[in-house]
Amino acid sequence: MSVPRSESKTVEFKTAFNKDVIETLVAFANAEGGNLYIGVRDDGRVVGVQLAAESETTWVNEIKSKTAPSIIPDVERLDVNGKTVVRFRIAPLPVKPTSVQGRYYMRKGKSNHLMSIAELSELYLKSTSSSWDALAYDGSLEVISFEKVAAFATRMNPESPDDPMRVLRKLSLIKDDRPTNACCLAFSAEDSSRTLFQVGRFKGSSLIIDSRSFSCDLFGELDGVMEFVMKHLMIGFVITGKAEHDIRHDYPVEAIREIVLNMLVHRDYRNVGGVSLIKIFDDRIEFSNPGGLPEGLTVEDLLSDGYTTQARNPDIAELFRSARLIERYGSGIRRIIDACRIHGEVEPEFKDMGAWFCVVLRKKHKNSLESGGINGGINGGINGGIKKVVADNPGVGVGKLSKMVGVSVRTVQRAVAELKAQGVIEYCGSKKTGGYYIKMQQ
Repeated sequence: MSVPRSESKTVEFKTAFNKDVIETLVAFANAEGGNLYIGVRDDGRVVGVQLAAESETTWVNEIKSKTAPSIIPDVERLDVNGKTVVRFRIAPLPVKPTSVQGRYYMRKGKSNHLMSIAELSELYLKSTSSSWDALAYDGSLEVISFEKVAAFATRMNPESPDDPMRVLRKLSLIKDDRPTNACCLAFSAEDSSRTLFQVGRFKGSSLIIDSRSFSCDLFGELDGVMEFVMKHLMIGFVITGKAEHDIRHDYPVEAIREIVLNMLVHRDYRNVGGVSLIKIFDDRIEFSNPGGLPEGLTVEDLLSDGYTTQARNPDIAELFRSARLIERYGSGIRRIIDACRIHGEVEPEFKDMGAWFCVVLRKKHKNSLESGGINGGINGGINGGIKKVVADNPGVGVGKLSKMVGVSVRTVQRAVAELKAQGVIEYCGSKKTGGYYIKMQQ
């Protein structure tokens, strides 16, 4: 009988039975299983081990007593070139994890890795074929807003919206009369630190000139974050020969929206202290989200399209899909890349930072709008865009402004209020037929 030549992810050598043996067996059980040989040095040299008649039984009993849930390896006494070697064989646990005296290990490469709380939770959910967002929340249905559920039902089916409770049950968002975590995040009645999302506009590396924090339901966060970002994008007008000019922003709005959606869907919400961040600089926008890529998946895999989708929060993803906000799973990265390619002035970067995933949209040419990259470039964000549209289209109303500038009516209303307060524009005429004009200077 021979032993493997070297240690690996599934092979370990020990010269004697000790606590390290139990730690390794636990690490194997929490991973892919493995074989541990006692009587072999780290370099693979067989030195043998001295055994009493009941040695193996004593060792197995110690392993059982010090692990929870208890693991029981198969034990075999081997004769290797006249020397005695004991082999412990352990299969991967069907429901993980197990521990040794309260400490959890997993085999990674040739070593045993002490697992974090987040890794423990992820391992358990994987082994039970579940996800954190599908687990029942420890509380009653009072934590959710049924008005928000009704609004969601209308978004799903505008012509004939379903009853809110029926919607929740149909999407498996209630378990044992309790809302799931996905249900709480999507329709929370009150703010929660678990969904904290911060957005800021920076001048230089540290000067914050505007910022907002959101900690509401996921759909409210999507709308609020997008409104803030759109407020700080520069707008250009492309001359097409038509009566109305085409609008173009200095960043592809489709890419930004896709990134924000991915942040909400793939965030690791178990990290209560984590914060989703967007930082807007003059030459780039940085997006940082709690929760790195799943183990074994790399940025190169994402860019190659040759990977299997592994949604961290599949129930949340299904909610956004049902609301017609995402088309299909696993295509977000490609849509971001394609939107940047079509835009032509922005390059996307993707970074896996372990516990975080980051995306950077970087301008290829600094201040491309201001330097004439787009006809009629504006250095003034939404307010500047509205000012130019009003100047070119005297008497224009809020509804038409919204369509021409490419932002929501609420954003336009806020912007025109600021411009009126600054004495830049004024409203003339009746409520039904009037509109906005550039205010004449006295």
